[in-house]
Amino acid sequence: MTEKTEASAALKISDLDFAYGQLQVLFGISLDVYEGEALALLGTNGAGKSTLLRVISGLEKPTAGTVSYFGEDITGMPAEKLPAKGLLLVVGGHAVFTDMSVQENLHMQALTARMDKSRLNERREVVYETFPALAARHRQKAGNLSGGEQQQLAVAKALLLDPKVLCIDEMSLGLAPIVVGELLEVARRIHAAGVTMVVVEQSLNIAAEICERAVFLEKGEVRFEGLTRDLISRDDIARAVFLGSKPS
Repeated sequence: MTEKTEASAALKISDLDFAYGQLQVLFGISLDVYEGEALALLGTNGAGKSTLLRVISGLEKPTAGTVSYFGEDITGMPAEKLPAKGLLLVVGGHAVFTDMSVQENLHMQALTARMDKSRLNERREVVYETFPALAARHRQKAGNLSGGEQQQLAVAKALLLDPKVLCIDEMSLGLAPIVVGELLEVARRIHAAGVTMVVVEQSLNIAAEICERAVFLEKGEVRFEGLTRDLISRDDIARAVFLGSKPS
């Protein structure tokens, strides 16, 4: 395993503040995401998890602090420039065009990245190998897919662009456990292929399935950073992540 040093950080967030108008949401966030790891961002509703991902991916500009990507300062860089660098965000819910087919969704994604036809064909094969259910339904409208298949398509669109760092916001949101299990298996395969991942979750169980390390946010501040298994042993935090439920 590569030694985790500053030089091996895929993402480095330093002293990050963010506010919506007068409402401050993030307070001095500092953390590293190391190349090749899967990091869980955990916390209750309103903790700032999704906001942090939006700042990292350029959808929001911080009021203070910096975001570095493989040593490059990308603080405030327009969001549309980051996918070409390999930094992709899959937003919560179903980020697909429901009136377009699966294949058309992928083609639209390729157009946003100005991907040539040869590269599109190559990456589409990777996507269909990763998501055989989508390959079988490539001519169906995305709106006719199940909720789990739509979430697969959202991840597939990001995978099409060959990410180095993939941020996934609430992958399991509103999905049945069996569907979540299928998505987790896909996430494991993507990570095993060398993609660095940042996964926002409310469920500690789900995060522990794919992430060795976790960061717990509370009211916009880092309250815990360390191994996921150590977080599980922290009853005070684990109860908050489970939202009152007990681990299975």
